[in-house]
Order: sequence, then C-alpha cells, then structure tokens
Amino acid sequence: MIDARHYRAEDKLRDGRRVVIRAITPEDKAAMLEAYHGLDPATLYLRFFAPRREPTAKELREWTEVDFVSTVRLVACIATDDGSERIIGGASSFRLAGVEAASAEISFTVEEDFQGQGLAGQLLWHLAHIARAQGVSCFIAEMLPANQAMLAVFERSGLPMQRRRVAGVVHVRLEL
Repeated sequence: MIDARHYRAEDKLRDGRRVVIRAITPEDKAAMLEAYHGLDPATLYLRFFAPRREPTAKELREWTEVDFVSTVRLVACIATDDGSERIIGGASSFRLAGVEAASAEISFTVEEDFQGQGLAGQLLWHLAHIARAQGVSCFIAEMLPANQAMLAVFERSGLPMQRRRVAGVVHVRLEL
C-alpha cells in the first residue's frame, strides 16, 4: 500500500532539471503562497475559471492540510541555490461521492517557466499511481476550452479518455 501522506519521488524535467514530487504538508503554507504570487493571472484563470484574489487563510489551510484519503495533493519542487525547495507546480485529486464513488476529480497548476517540460504529465502519473492503490478507477477533470495544453497532457497520458463539451467547459474522463 502506498502511504500518500508521505509520498515522495524524484523525476527529471525535459530539460534535465531534477524535480521532487511529494505530498503537501501544513508547513507548505508560505511556499504555496509564494508560488501562487508567482503565477500569471492567465494561469490562475485557466485553473480557477475566474479572476482570482489573494487566497484567504481558510483556502491556504484547505490547500495544505489534506487527509490524503478523500483529498490527495502533490507539489512539484525544485532545489534553490540555498538548498531549500521552491514549489513550481501541483496536482490534486478529490474523491467523488455517490454514483462516482470510485472516481476522483483532478486539477493541476504549473508555473509558466516550467510549462512544456512534462511536469503536468509526471504529476498525473504520480496521482494515478496513488489513486489506483486507493481504489480509484477513473479521474474526472473540467477545463476551459482555452486550456489546450492540459487537454494535450491528458491525450498523451496513454489512459483511455472520453471528452465532451458542455456549456463552455470541456469534461474529461480518464480510466485508470
């Protein structure tokens, strides 16, 4: 069984830089806020479907204090010159209830300087690895049609995929 709460893996970006993909912790609040402040408004709009304001203390808690059962949140970090970590991206899965009990909704954010480096695909792979171990059989994602880069990540994942467009939103289902 995978211990999602202590998950940690090393990967490489396409350009050769090392990246650590790990479970988020409550101690990541300041790093998450710093990463959030470094994002372009267009990236935030694609992730949240609306312009965003400063995250509240409640939102920071929700982002960093998760149970790793109903919610799994991973962050991607690179080492800085002083030896600390800098969050450059993240991915989350949220278990759905009812009819979709074996499904989880997923979301991703990657800092602009690291887009196109394969990071979202790596985050998807790690989320899927954890989800399968937890009995999740499919991922569900919703995105704006303008988010073609994320749609391409899903298409390249090798996971069986269904997609449909409803009311200006692209709905994707990935079978694990």
